[in-house]
Parts: sequence; C-alpha cells; structure tokens
Amino acid sequence: MKKILNYGVALALLATSGLSTVTAASAEELTFWTNLTTASQADVIKAQIDGCRAEQDGLTVNFETIPFGSMYTRLITAMRNGSTPDIMNTLEGAVAFVQSRDGLVPLSDVVDELGRDDFRKSYLDAVSKDGDVWGLPDWALHQEVWYRKDLFEKAGIAIPKSWDELLAAAKKLTVDENGDGTPDVYGFAVPMGRSLVAPQTFFQFFYSTGGTIFDPQTGDYAFDKYHDEAVRALTFMLDLYKEASPPASVEWTWNDFRNGYVQGKLAMTNEWGAVVLIAAEQNPSMLDNMGVFPMPGPSADKPAAASLNGGYYYLVAKSTPEREIAAKKLLKCMYTPERVAARANSRPIFAVPATQSAFDSETYQSNEYVKRFKPELETIFGQVMEHWYRYGQEAGLNPLTGQIEATTFIGDAIQSAALGRITPEEAITQIDSQLQYQISILGN
Repeated sequence: MKKILNYGVALALLATSGLSTVTAASAEELTFWTNLTTASQADVIKAQIDGCRAEQDGLTVNFETIPFGSMYTRLITAMRNGSTPDIMNTLEGAVAFVQSRDGLVPLSDVVDELGRDDFRKSYLDAVSKDGDVWGLPDWALHQEVWYRKDLFEKAGIAIPKSWDELLAAAKKLTVDENGDGTPDVYGFAVPMGRSLVAPQTFFQFFYSTGGTIFDPQTGDYAFDKYHDEAVRALTFMLDLYKEASPPASVEWTWNDFRNGYVQGKLAMTNEWGAVVLIAAEQNPSMLDNMGVFPMPGPSADKPAAASLNGGYYYLVAKSTPEREIAAKKLLKCMYTPERVAARANSRPIFAVPATQSAFDSETYQSNEYVKRFKPELETIFGQVMEHWYRYGQEAGLNPLTGQIEATTFIGDAIQSAALGRITPEEAITQIDSQLQYQISILGN
C-alpha cells in the first residue's frame, strides 16, 4: 500500500506544481505518442503521419509508442520536465488528467471543422468539460461477453439474462473432459490482474447494477451511496470466479484470458473484441464459433443499467501557437473517412470508428471481419454501447480515471477478497476509502 500512496503523492505533487512550459521541440518538430503498441495499429498511424506531414513543409514528427502500463509514469515525468508530447493518442483517463492540469488545447474548433454531427455524440460527451471538447474521438472500446456458440448449443443453454443465469451457464460449461479432476474447459474467465484488469472486470459488474462513482447529473461523489450495490457486484464476481474460472485467473492480465478463450479453454469471457484478430492468427477455426451478448444485469426483469466502455482519442498539448496549429492541421489531415476507417481496421472489431462517415465508408464495411461479424457488431452498437461509463467520468472529464488506471488500489482490494484475506464488504470499504483519498489529493 505504501508504494501506491507514494505514487498518489507523486501525482498530487504534479497536480499542485503546475505544468512547465513545453520547450522540447520547435514549431517544425512535433512529438507524437500513442499507447497503441501493437504493430498493426502503430504502423498504420505512423504511415498516416508520414503522409500528412508531407503537406506541411519542413514538419518533422517524432513518433513513439508508449505501453499503457508505463504511460502515466512517462507522462508525469514529461509534464514536470516541460516535454509533454504535442499530440497523444490515448484513453479518456489521460485526456482528463492533462486537462485538469491546464495542459491541453481545446479541440472544439477541429470537431466543428470536421463536422460535429459526424462524430458519435457519446464519444464527444465523454471528453467534454466546461463547454469544450478536449480530445478528438478516434474509435470506441466496448466490453461485452464473448461466448462459444457451439458449446452453448451443445449444452442447450440460452443467452443469460441475469446474473443467476450467467452463473448457472458458467457452471454447466465448466467441464472436466478427461476425468483428471481439473476442468479442461472453464465456463467464464474472471481475470483480476491488479493493474488495469481487476478494475475493468469489477466495474463491468458494478455499472450493471446502476451504481456510479460520481452522480451523472450533479457530479457529486456517489460510490459510498452505492455501497450495497458494489458489495453485491463484487460478491457475485467472486462467486463466478470460484465456481467457473481458473484459480490462476486471480493474476490474469489481458493476454491470459484472451488466449485462453481463443485456444478453446474458456466458454465465455468479458472482452473488448481483441479476440477476433487473435483467433484469426492463432486458431482460425474458432471464428465461426464466436458470438457476443451484453453483460446481463442482476435481474432478468431489466437489462444492465450500463457497461464499462471507453474510447481512444487524440489530444493536443499546450505549447506555442505555431506548434498547436501544426498539431491541429496534422490531425485534421488524419480524419478523412478512409484514414479513420483504416485505423479502426488495423484491429478489427476491437476498434469501431468514432465517425459515421468512417463507419459507412467502403474502407470499413469491406473489411472481412466487419462483414463476418456483422450480427455481433449490431449487438455491440444497439445494446452494449447505448449506455456506458468510464470509471470516474460519469459526469464528464475527471482526473480520477487516470488515478485508477495508474495505481493498483482497486486490484489489491479485489485480489485480497478473492484470496479470502478480507471480505467483499471490507474490500469495497477499502476501495471507497482510497477513492476518496485520491480525490482529496487531486483537489477535486
């Protein structure tokens, strides 16, 4: 815990010290970071940068991929040193964090020039504050249950409409095929890697109950008011883990449960769509057996109140007028429908374009995976993405999101509960206390 608190103090020191003037590059030299380290995605962005910078005589762009796990550490150092990247491609949490420290240039003018109505409103709302848009939406993240259609059909299981039905299906699909006492197929992966993954897993269940961290209307802290819902969500999540998830999943990260599903060792997993391309590369025969359904709510009487989703954005840091203009011009060049679609197609299904023109474009619609998973995309668009939150940003941009992503206090509490060291109620109380502590050091 001491390490986490010290890291929080480091963020707080940055918060109170302000930003240094950015001086690392000239007007003709921009720095560009992306958290997309997968070569298929990074290479497309780099190629588009190279194509667009040719339209600005003398412009140089220093492009770098920054793993998400180290992004906040790098960003904190850069902000304190006055070397914040001119353009950054990242999640809402980083947009909120830098904006809260007065480090961003609003991009409302770029949105209007490109066509505000072309962007999906939910993406713009997620990065809006004080009447301005602070991040340029690129593509959506969406979290739903990916399941094995063949195993469901064989077992005669209908799509679960409640937590009880989900647990019953997961237990039925946990099968010891060779009789050695260890399941060969587990019903549902419940990954709880303490960094990033555990919060994503928990908040998918928590949001389905109707709970939030902040009140969406007032912006007031609300997690403590949803204590019972949070305990219920964590208790169910841990029951699902004990009954139908591999014991080792208490430490699992993204690759573990994605590969387990693609290799046929998991009947269901809560996922973001990355499994499609992984299956295409590792086990193509799996593609025909992959389907999706929305994470159900606690009761079959009504669907989940919301889900945990998000998106990737481009932000522009404050620097000099010349560099800000150059950065905006570069981004506008990258926002033709074909280029937006090409970035989404670099990781198909996982990434969904944020503009209607890109989604409707021949470039996007002709992608083999988009065509193959059209029914799944209809479910994702029509149900999963209809109502979603990103933790801490229920009422708009909030730096707490970055704090949650940069630290491990939620994962630590969840793992402790999973291992029986504390009760689910004690874990939620611990999370509540830490959330309020993080808010206090951020000065919200």
